Amino acid sequence: MKSFALLSCIVPLASAHWKITYPQQRQFDNEETMTQFPCGGINSVSTNRTMFPINGAPIQIVSEHTSYNIEVLLAIGNDPGSAFNTIVVPTFSEFGPNNICLGAGAIQWPKDLNITEGMNATLQIQTNGDGTGGLYNCADITFTNTMLSTADYNTNCQNSTGVTTKALQGSFTNANQTYDKSATASSSGSAASATSSKGAAPRNSASWGLAAAVIGAGAFAF
Repeated sequence: MKSFALLSCIVPLASAHWKITYPQQRQFDNEETMTQFPCGGINSVSTNRTMFPINGAPIQIVSEHTSYNIEVLLAIGNDPGSAFNTIVVPTFSEFGPNNICLGAGAIQWPKDLNITEGMNATLQIQTNGDGTGGLYNCADITFTNTMLSTADYNTNCQNSTGVTTKALQGSFTNANQTYDKSATASSSGSAASATSSKGAAPRNSASWGLAAAVIGAGAFAF
């Protein structure tokens, strides 16, 4: 298992956490349980699913962290448990506080999932923002063909001033690992983009430091 000392250069105070504001996460008062896999201690599916466009939808995160690694995974089904086996945003490093948006183009659904209107699923976001393991939150969604209006998109996709990202390359391609210092950071702006990959095994806090399948790093452009 990799030492968490590797993360010391990018992990802030453990008490500072984050939340998903779009799509809406299952529950917002779970800071004390966010280290619990798979959904930060909130393992019951929400009855208030977000209608999530198949094309052009953002993910909005509000964070107290100033630097951390992020990965987004997907599980299909009404109540998928811990079956987050599909990577839809490969791991990248984020720098800067408050708002970060993974904008249109950042999320890439693998074609073999055959995502259609009305299908239920759950997004899981993992970060390395805790000294004892990963931090987790989940958002339950229902896919729709209806795209967000420009106003709704802009409301749910905002980046704070100075926010930048760095794609992970080489061996450092998991949200639990430190970033590759040779990677190129992006400038701030309105949206992030990435490539996608499938086949990651579910990870819990006990195995957070173990290397998983190598994920192809995408370039993140704001």
